[in-house]
Amino acid sequence: MAAQIDAVEPTAGPQSFFVTHRRALVIGSRTALLMLLIAALVILGLGAVALLRGGGPEVDGWLRTLFGRVFGVVAVAMAAILGVPAGIGMAAMAGATADGAVPALGETTRRVVRWVAIGTVVVTAVAVLIGGSQMLIVNLGIAGLVALALLGLAGAVSFTPHRGRGLLSALALLAVAAGTLWVILAIRV
Repeated sequence: MAAQIDAVEPTAGPQSFFVTHRRALVIGSRTALLMLLIAALVILGLGAVALLRGGGPEVDGWLRTLFGRVFGVVAVAMAAILGVPAGIGMAAMAGATADGAVPALGETTRRVVRWVAIGTVVVTAVAVLIGGSQMLIVNLGIAGLVALALLGLAGAVSFTPHRGRGLLSALALLAVAAGTLWVILAIRV
C-alpha cells in the first residue's frame, strides 16, 4: 500500500488591518490628498482672478469685500494652506504601492501620527457641528477639509517608503493639526 501524503499549505498568522488592506488604504490616502490639491488649485485660480481683475464690482458693502482684493489675498493664502501639505503628502506616497515597499518610519511613529490625525478630525467635527455656523453645509465642508488633509497625511506617513518624505509629512500633519486646534480654540474663546 502506498502511503498517501496530504499537502498542507502554511497558514499565515494574524496580520494587522493596515497590512491586509495596504493597497486600498494607499489609494484612499492618495485620493484624499489629490482632492485637497485640486481644491487648492481651484481656490488659487479664483484668488488670482480676483487679484488680477482689480478693485471688484461697483457695489458697496459685502460684494466688494467678497470679490475684491481681500478675497484674492485670502484665497491665495487658503490655497497655500491646503496645497502645501497635500503636495508634501503626494510626494511622500511615491512608490508606496510598489512590490516590496516597506514603510520607512517606525510603528510607534506611524501609530502616534494616526491617532493625532483621528483625534483632531473628531474634535473638529464635534466643534463645528456643535458650535459652528448655522449652515450645516459650511460645517460639513470645514470638517471634510480637515479630514482630507489629516487622514491623507496620516496615510502618507504610514505607507511612504521614503524616510525623509515621511518625516516631512509627519511634520506637515502636526502643523495642520496644531493649526486646526488653534483655530478651534480661538473661535471657542
